[in-house]
Amino acid sequence: MTSTAKPATIINYDILEDLALFLEQYDQLTHEIQQAQVQLDSSPALDPGSPGYEKREEWRTWLHIQIQSKQKAREKLVTALRDQHIQIENLPE
Repeated sequence: MTSTAKPATIINYDILEDLALFLEQYDQLTHEIQQAQVQLDSSPALDPGSPGYEKREEWRTWLHIQIQSKQKAREKLVTALRDQHIQIENLPE
């Protein structure tokens, strides 16, 4: 029985730098999204008319905007790699 060795994968150093930067930025954005989500989850909506309702809703709206913004930034990172014909699998959410 003969085994065929898988051919070596050749990666340009510039691509390695891009991947390292991608990983750093993706992980940072993921961490920030998770932090904002925890804050959102720990700040439930209040009933209209209750004390602090308006401030709470402003805070929750701001958190939603932060989460969406960071998710879009993450998507742009992934798109930038895809544009370089690099497909990343199993990305953490």
